[in-house]
Amino acid sequence: MTRQMGACFAKWRAVIAIGQGIPSRGCIEANAQALARYAALCQEAGLVPIVEPEVVMDGEHTLENCCKVTEEVL
Repeated sequence: MTRQMGACFAKWRAVIAIGQGIPSRGCIEANAQALARYAALCQEAGLVPIVEPEVVMDGEHTLENCCKVTEEVL
């Protein structure tokens, strides 16, 4: 129905925080699976999927840790 109404893309943003013990490997993998499934469903509906796994930069973590987590998530 959305495609017939003029939509040509759909977006899902997955926000991932950094903290003591987070994100876990399981969290990263679950988000990746969910975003991939969402992208596949969008394509089946004729929409261009935009998936954005966003690692939150604010917090007590170091820049190095933020880079490491971002690399892992992407």
